[in-house]
Amino acid sequence: MSLSSFRAFARSLRFRIDRLRAKSSFTTFAEGNVQNLTFGLLANDRPNVLFVTSNGAGMGHITRCLAMATAGRSLFHSSFITLSTSAAVVGAQGFEYLYFRSSGSTGLPARQWNNYFFHFMASVLKRNHFDAVVFDGTWIYRGLEDALKCTDATKLIWLRRGLWKQGVPTGQLERMEALADRIITPWDVGSRYDEGPLKTRGSSALVNGITYLPTDTPLSRTEALDALNLEKGQRYALVQLGAGNINDIKDVRRQVLSDISQLSRNGITPILALSPLSQERFDVVGVSVLRRYPLSPYLAAFEFIVSAAGYNSVHEVVRWGIPSLIIPNEAASTDDQFARAKGIGDLPMCFMARSGSEVRNGIKSLIDVAAARGHGDRLSLGSQGEASQKIDSGQEASKLIFETVQSEKRKNLE
Repeated sequence: MSLSSFRAFARSLRFRIDRLRAKSSFTTFAEGNVQNLTFGLLANDRPNVLFVTSNGAGMGHITRCLAMATAGRSLFHSSFITLSTSAAVVGAQGFEYLYFRSSGSTGLPARQWNNYFFHFMASVLKRNHFDAVVFDGTWIYRGLEDALKCTDATKLIWLRRGLWKQGVPTGQLERMEALADRIITPWDVGSRYDEGPLKTRGSSALVNGITYLPTDTPLSRTEALDALNLEKGQRYALVQLGAGNINDIKDVRRQVLSDISQLSRNGITPILALSPLSQERFDVVGVSVLRRYPLSPYLAAFEFIVSAAGYNSVHEVVRWGIPSLIIPNEAASTDDQFARAKGIGDLPMCFMARSGSEVRNGIKSLIDVAAARGHGDRLSLGSQGEASQKIDSGQEASKLIFETVQSEKRKNLE
């Protein structure tokens, strides 16, 4: 046996041993509102769709999938598997879910973790009939890929957000595209500034941008203030700068809160939005903390928003016409938040900031906008013109998911 053959044999043997070891203990990584990996509410009259989300730095993957699942209720039944520590919000929105600890959470190298995820996903797909898996994430995990190979009945739909940074490695992109029966990309307000590796690829179907609004319509200003227990005689600004999982946002957040208080001369009160699952304690005089998910129904309560440039937050601002200052987190590994911030900066009453001075100038501009507009209901669907018309609550994406499942069923019948 040659040296190269011996090494290949050794790698294969190690892989088999790792897989066997993972098989005996993968269930210790899973929890949720589902017993014994068996989803109890699957439908008989509609297709069953399993949304699988990566962990990410925030709640973007879960939020997009919740939007599609909610919009598609009449078309298919939805269940969830997520690697996000925010998994409990899925149950709070009325869906069955399982949380599986990510590679980072377990401390396992990706190679070993994928063996556990393979056995987990293979067991779930064996015990439950799903017509399609919708995966929302940057890269399709090997564990998911191998589990899907064990079933012919479940199709893979890849929800792949665009606007990747220049220089992101793409060596596995073509192979992963070949795995998916359909690739769906939601519209992005920063697409005109996209110079990344996905710009010229024609492999995905473009749908409207996706925001999550669990109610039929957002609340009016008065209704939103009542729901949030905020005084109607006061004026408020929402500050949501993300989870801080990519880099430290505390200095930026401190400046934003201070600038709003100082520049508005106590006329506008900043409200800091934190994840309802966050363990962070924040005690600053004059600053109230809001832990509510989702926030989209309540945005009319605020004169303006200062936000990170994550996909969901930005497109809520665009869709509902909220004056805003967007601060891109340029430490994100794949997401080109700078391009997205430039895109929203082209819209009326929206500003972008990359430095402390730009943050201060942007907040001053927002305060001037608020002073000019005065009190009253500010939320106006479509106020951002063509941009806001390219965003919905997941309806277009959910229809494409349903059409993909139905077309595969027709193929199997022919």
